[in-house]
Amino acid sequence: MRKLFLTLLVSLTLVSIASAQTPAKDLYTAVLKNKSAEVEALLTSGADANASVEMVPGFPTTYLIIAAGQNHLDIVKSLLQHKASVNKADNFRNTPLMAAAAKGHVQVVQLLLASGADAKMQDDDGKNALALAKEGNHAAVVALLEPKTK
Repeated sequence: MRKLFLTLLVSLTLVSIASAQTPAKDLYTAVLKNKSAEVEALLTSGADANASVEMVPGFPTTYLIIAAGQNHLDIVKSLLQHKASVNKADNFRNTPLMAAAAKGHVQVVQLLLASGADAKMQDDDGKNALALAKEGNHAAVVALLEPKTK
């Protein structure tokens, strides 16, 4: 249910972004559209890699969670290079690692773990990245996470 809600929120946000662009909204749009060159240029020119993004008022998330969940590996790399917090959670206490693990994005999970992602963190439902990977039947991600959660 939460995934459906978040998908709906992303769709609604895209419509609202078209009205007024700011550096934060430009970065948000570039992350969503997987425009890695634009993301890098915006970050290099001073956009905050750790800024909260409110998809809907009261439901902030991060650029890194969005990129990780959408398997935008180059954008995840750029955000991490520009000091995005690898363990910063959203309002549901989801982390970038959880977003990537839930969808089976092996390379993103590997990068986040190598960058210090905490595999033991839990969301509001008490689930960690390993539990989410198991729910999605993502065996390769489960294999990466099991040693990190012992």
